[in-house]
Amino acid sequence: MACFLVPMAAAIAVSGVILANKAPEKLHLMWLNVLLWGGVVALALEHVAHEEIVPYAPFLSAMSSPADTATMLGEMATIGTAMLLACIAVWAAMVLVYNHYAGTAKQSVATQTA
Repeated sequence: MACFLVPMAAAIAVSGVILANKAPEKLHLMWLNVLLWGGVVALALEHVAHEEIVPYAPFLSAMSSPADTATMLGEMATIGTAMLLACIAVWAAMVLVYNHYAGTAKQSVATQTA
């Protein structure tokens, strides 16, 4: 219904941090940003295809009644949060692996030149 709004909020926040240059490069926040925005776009297109997002107010078909709105908020809290945590876990694994191997490569180059 609107589960993509949770990763979208996180993507907006990460984009702000990137634009403000407030994070060290070793965190590779652009990777997280690409993961989040890619997921948001894919899910938004899927929701449009299933007519869960409509071109007229209230724009989310789940907001047509209070009961549907409660269901939508529950889905955002469960599915949306799970998707956000999955993206963060994938990003964290990528950063850890990259930083580990980048550090090992630097050490082996230093050892070879010494």
